Amino acid sequence: MKYLVTAVYVVLLAWGFYVGVRQIYQGYRRPQELLNPLMANRHALRLYTVHLVVCVVFLFAVGPWAIAHKSTLWYWGGTIAMLSISLPAAAFFNRNPQSFGSFIGQWVKLRNYFEYAAHIVVASVAINWSLYVLLLWWIVAYRFLDVGPRRSLQKLYGTPEKKAARPWAPTLNWAVIAGIYVLAFVVVRNDLVLFAQVPDDATPTHDAAAWEIAVVLAVNLGLTIFAWLGIKAYSDSVAQAGTPDKATASY
Repeated sequence: MKYLVTAVYVVLLAWGFYVGVRQIYQGYRRPQELLNPLMANRHALRLYTVHLVVCVVFLFAVGPWAIAHKSTLWYWGGTIAMLSISLPAAAFFNRNPQSFGSFIGQWVKLRNYFEYAAHIVVASVAINWSLYVLLLWWIVAYRFLDVGPRRSLQKLYGTPEKKAARPWAPTLNWAVIAGIYVLAFVVVRNDLVLFAQVPDDATPTHDAAAWEIAVVLAVNLGLTIFAWLGIKAYSDSVAQAGTPDKATASY
């Protein structure tokens, strides 16, 4: 059972990563094919690219290493790095309501609020590494888990004609991605994903050296400055264009 669940989980992760990389490729080479037209802006695309890289590094390298070695410094340092580059992208480039419908757009917004609150709660209570595993492989991983199915089902209603013919399609899309969200929680919580495991009680807590603290602080400061400058460059480019950068909705 674990092998089957893990295989499906990995396929969804890989699918989501592929969609992210494909969006970057489309932004640079085929902007007319973008589901999110804002990514045709070079400044927006650069921010998104860094956002994807940071998310991948945290989910597949820093986060698992931090949990395996019980390092709160690297776990929360990686989380802050991810949020520092994700929040500006979400605030300025989020087109879920336009691309997938208001129903899914509201779902994404409410889910984000819940996930921010979950991170705050876990950070404020006594260290429980099972909660860290849940945060990483449920909440953080969901950034990739739902992307493939969500984009594929959007093709059912991606034009006014298709939406009129299939008014039920947005609800179906929401049901699928919400189901993935719930199932991801269940399989991670029940240790059904082979690599999403709580560290052994005998594993010593990582004692961070001074250089590690310096690296974490420097990376987070650098990403924050990069995000601020990137948003400013994006805003300036939109202002110079003379009109608000609001592409027409897909339906």
